[in-house]
Amino acid sequence: MAAETIFMAALLLLAWTYLLYPALVFALAFIHRKRKRINNNNLKAATRLPSVSVIMSLFDEEKVISEKIRSLLLSDYPSDLIEFIIGSDASVDGTDEIIREFAASDSRIKYHRNSIRKGKAAMLNELVAMAGGNILIITDANVIFSGGTVRLLASEFASSRTGLCDATAVPSASPGYGMTRQENLYSSFETSLRRAEGEVWKAMTGPYGGCYAVRRELFPVIPENTLVDDLYVGLMVLQKGFDSFNAAEAVVSEDTQPDRADQYRRRVRIAAGSFQNLFRFGPFPSGRVTASFAFFSHKVLRWFTPLFLTLFFMTTVILSGRSVLYFCLLAVQLILILLSTLDLMFDRFGRTLHLPRYVTQFLLMNAALTAGFVKAVRGIKNGIWEPTKRV
Repeated sequence: MAAETIFMAALLLLAWTYLLYPALVFALAFIHRKRKRINNNNLKAATRLPSVSVIMSLFDEEKVISEKIRSLLLSDYPSDLIEFIIGSDASVDGTDEIIREFAASDSRIKYHRNSIRKGKAAMLNELVAMAGGNILIITDANVIFSGGTVRLLASEFASSRTGLCDATAVPSASPGYGMTRQENLYSSFETSLRRAEGEVWKAMTGPYGGCYAVRRELFPVIPENTLVDDLYVGLMVLQKGFDSFNAAEAVVSEDTQPDRADQYRRRVRIAAGSFQNLFRFGPFPSGRVTASFAFFSHKVLRWFTPLFLTLFFMTTVILSGRSVLYFCLLAVQLILILLSTLDLMFDRFGRTLHLPRYVTQFLLMNAALTAGFVKAVRGIKNGIWEPTKRV
């Protein structure tokens, strides 16, 4: 009885966070989408555009920074209402020279450099203190803007209830090998789910960190040892009772690192930062029931998937001799593990098994969650981390 109870609990929690909860949110979003969109468009058209500060913290980004700054300068936003504040966190490549050249040719660009590396959170605090815009757009170096990205993000703040909104990332032209296809599919699913949460409850559970906009007065002082600053900011906005959602038409492009090892390290860092924020805010971070419900269902349960998977596997092992159902469930799990193992073996010889690669991506993602949890429990001393290699 105990094994069956644990089995059912693990199964229901996995089904809720990956299937039932997304299905519920997508269904509610489908019902409410048309009416909400019409109301929002009417409000935006009658509101004057706010002043905007685009904030970017960098470390050794010489491969992408030129393209990024050019995309910012091509924004169709009034030049008297926008500034670009770019900080180099003690970069040691050619990043600083490139920024200086752009700053010398355009007065809207403000350049700031730290002589000692402090980490992204500390750098963002310094850059935001320099900002004069009413709306802050926080962005990464490898996220390329379209001409209307800034305008479309800023126009979402026509409502005084809007605290934060993020852009919609689409993958840039990148090689289709490694983990690229799998990462892009998962990112697309996450974007759709966050967008639906924003449409239904105005309570998006954590913005896309590559590009999001937030009211200047709501941007908090971020603890310097924070690893996932965008989640910290997003939870603070929800905690203060403001709306948070995705701006579907504000499109940006981002490269996807195909290397499995780089993706794993990135996910470990994100997982550690996620648990770090969970320890700070708890599983129900907002006084709004819908916001806390969304965060718990979408984020918290997803972060504990490794535990649920372990319990599910162990109980099917225990119960496999009692019925055909449990035996088949155990067999399916063992086959999936075998397929992932074969995929990893073939990958060493430059061969890709496309369908098993999705299993590998799922298992590696949960292995990273486990490693991130251990890292968070041990304590995170500073917010310094190595950015993912650019494609």
